[in-house]
Amino acid sequence: MKTLGSRLKKSRENSRLTQVEVAKKLGISNGTLSGYERDYRDPDTEILRKLAELYHVDIDWLLTGREVNKTLLKEPSAAYSVNIMNDENTRKIAEAYFNMPPHKRKLFDDLARVLKDEGQ
Repeated sequence: MKTLGSRLKKSRENSRLTQVEVAKKLGISNGTLSGYERDYRDPDTEILRKLAELYHVDIDWLLTGREVNKTLLKEPSAAYSVNIMNDENTRKIAEAYFNMPPHKRKLFDDLARVLKDEGQ
């Protein structure tokens, strides 16, 4: 199972940054960052926010490895409507959507966007 430290390291490497560069940008020591990546210590919430921003990843992904539905983040009303749905079929569709792997959700989102654009 991947850990916060392994996701931090992977994100840093994907961003093509060294530990020294990241530590300098965050105003922390290289040893502190190394401790985060080796799971010897956990970053506080402010440093975690800065790391996610620097690496262009979601904090939830760093902490849990779960992918986040960006649509719900941009449209809180969508998240609210999913929570209050009364129609059983609509709930089943929403549940199936949220249980899809991220690559399938992206295909679904792209198709919905095309259909929406054609209807305008």
